[in-house]
Amino acid sequence: MKKKEMDVYDKIAKLMMENGNLVTSKDVSNALSNIQARIIQSMLEGELTHHLEYEKNSKKEKETENRRNGYSSKDKKIRTNHGEITISMPRDREGSFEPTIINKRQRVLNDIDDSIICMYAKGMSLSDITDIVKQTYKIEVSTSFVSTVVKQITTDLEKWNNRALKRIYPFLYVDCLYTYVKEELISIKKPVYVMIGIDIIGHKEVIGTWLGDSNGEGAYFWSQIFEELKQRGVEDILYVSMDGLKGLEEAINEIYPRTQTQRCIVHLTRNLYGICSKKEAKEIIGDFKKIYTSSNLEQGLLELENFKKKHQEKRKIIVKVEAYMEYIKPLFELPQEIRKIIYTTNPIESLNSALRKVTRGKGAFPNQEALMKVLFLRIQDLERKWSKGTKGWNTVLTQLIELHGERITKYLDL
Repeated sequence: MKKKEMDVYDKIAKLMMENGNLVTSKDVSNALSNIQARIIQSMLEGELTHHLEYEKNSKKEKETENRRNGYSSKDKKIRTNHGEITISMPRDREGSFEPTIINKRQRVLNDIDDSIICMYAKGMSLSDITDIVKQTYKIEVSTSFVSTVVKQITTDLEKWNNRALKRIYPFLYVDCLYTYVKEELISIKKPVYVMIGIDIIGHKEVIGTWLGDSNGEGAYFWSQIFEELKQRGVEDILYVSMDGLKGLEEAINEIYPRTQTQRCIVHLTRNLYGICSKKEAKEIIGDFKKIYTSSNLEQGLLELENFKKKHQEKRKIIVKVEAYMEYIKPLFELPQEIRKIIYTTNPIESLNSALRKVTRGKGAFPNQEALMKVLFLRIQDLERKWSKGTKGWNTVLTQLIELHGERITKYLDL
């Protein structure tokens, strides 16, 4: 803090001590509330002056017919960190004045507003939020008030769901997480499908979230989603990494026929782990890894033969690994750097892990809208921390150009 500011604050503090009869911390809080009210009132008057383009009580000729028109008939009560303050909202004759420091419908300062939204984003219940606001800000708020604050998220969520997307995503990841939502007072386990894209400069972006049906989805469901992506501006996708979601590959082939799909090897590994004994699992998974991380197909097939010889008594496991080769072989047609990006859905696994923290252990969400709001807020919070691009992206981009030519180069000037 600058010395000049410190001097001002020292003078204010001294005046408060001399004239404010401050004895308890509550006295201090009340005094700060009064100061805050005066500052906000002055800022509102300043905003109106800026809006009208002439000073209050000015005798000069005005460039506008609009004039000050007193104050609203009822004083406005605003909740702040220090308690409740009362201000008078200035008006103009035309009713065109829209203040920004405190808008016409606002009942709480943005710091508390943001705190409520932040707590809601972390999956806290409305009653828990009211308790924390009371403890932290010493303000009594009802669950209906908190609900009103949260409702403003609806507009942001709608904008996010309909925003324009990038014209190309070289890599796309699709995965699913499950949570409970109430339907007619019954808790139903619902799938939430999450999609992440890596754009042409290597930055990660959550494309969207979609709530599925408890009975599972098919090609029609996925066709609608990919048609939506096309309508929102996505012209091309090079690779889609996914688990074995029913109908997904069929829909991609229909909407984006040039896109290559890849089953996530991490999911295949988990499936393999599920049929291994705990005692042998680590060794078996390690040997399986040698296959899909081989430098080329020839070495991969050699590692497969080694796997089969070493674990020849485990017929069920060998059959599973041989079946997996259908998904592993196409990887060897790609450079190793690209291979590492598409053989796993780790980026989306990491995201889903963070999303589960705000859904797991919270019971069933009261409705679908509440669930999607919480997920949206959590995604916004996480994306703010995604400052780093994809590791080794310059090399990856060069390889993508070599493989796909104009499909990539025509977007590089964007």
